[in-house]
Amino acid sequence: MPADQHVLDLGAAPLSATQVTAVEELVRAATRSDGAAPLSEQSLLSVRHGEGARHLLAYAGGQLAGYAQLSGVPDESDGAAGAAELVVDPTQRRSGVGTALLTALHTVDPGARVWSHGDLAPAAAFAAARGLEVVRELFVLERALGARSGAHLPPVELPTGLQARAFVPGRDEQEWLRVNAAAFAHHPEQGRLTRADLDERMREPWFDPAGLLLVGVESPESDAGTVAASHWTKVHPAGERGPEAVGEVYVVAVDPTYQGRGLGRPLTLLGLHHLEEAGLHTVILYVDGDNPAALTVYRSLGFTTLSVDRMYARTTRRDGGTMTR
Repeated sequence: MPADQHVLDLGAAPLSATQVTAVEELVRAATRSDGAAPLSEQSLLSVRHGEGARHLLAYAGGQLAGYAQLSGVPDESDGAAGAAELVVDPTQRRSGVGTALLTALHTVDPGARVWSHGDLAPAAAFAAARGLEVVRELFVLERALGARSGAHLPPVELPTGLQARAFVPGRDEQEWLRVNAAAFAHHPEQGRLTRADLDERMREPWFDPAGLLLVGVESPESDAGTVAASHWTKVHPAGERGPEAVGEVYVVAVDPTYQGRGLGRPLTLLGLHHLEEAGLHTVILYVDGDNPAALTVYRSLGFTTLSVDRMYARTTRRDGGTMTR
């Protein structure tokens, strides 16, 4: 690493207001250059609010040249490792900043897995040159809505006895969290969502309770009733993902008790109709590559692959050693 470069590891300490501003500008510059955001929504929330993550900042000539974030606590007993994201200023690339950040990440957590967003060839080459291989894929799917789709959305036909309604803040939080935790019990990110995480998202400017749709049976003995499933939609404002606002199938969750009853398709359509009625022309969603059932439902509804996010990790030889290059 050149003499004028260094990496500052803040540990779990929150970023200062000046550092937050610098990281957000770095993210915007990388997004403009690459056409893809380098940090996930959760990572951006951790930048702003400083909870549940480790921050590493790379400086060159006194200016912020790169940033990395590590989330998750390594656990040697079960082989668990943290997940990381890193971004380098487009003007500072190929100068050792990315390598320095990756080295710092692996010093903290030798097994850290690193996300690459947007299916970028330079990112794949960077990973390959450092002995990292793909261990997980997250597909970004896209579909047109309204007149641009060339076809009307199929109607929503929920199973008998179930009905849809909007989320009510102050009443439905715990029931939604219960369903979400059960539906994503084995998911490395979504299944860990806490009440604090939910509250944090509900404070974001994009949150709209009318776009968080709950499916269940209203009980006369309860003001809320039992939730069987939910479809949380999101709207990205114009300028964030392109010149127009873009809708998102944000979280689709089905209580395991109700799985296998054909809820996936009508539940997805419920959110798509909501976004179309709100005037959106495009909708996206994220789905794990190892979830064939969900991929089948989404593709049957006209979604096609927009890009692929990939998680990279050090490869392990058959003798248990770690391969480096």
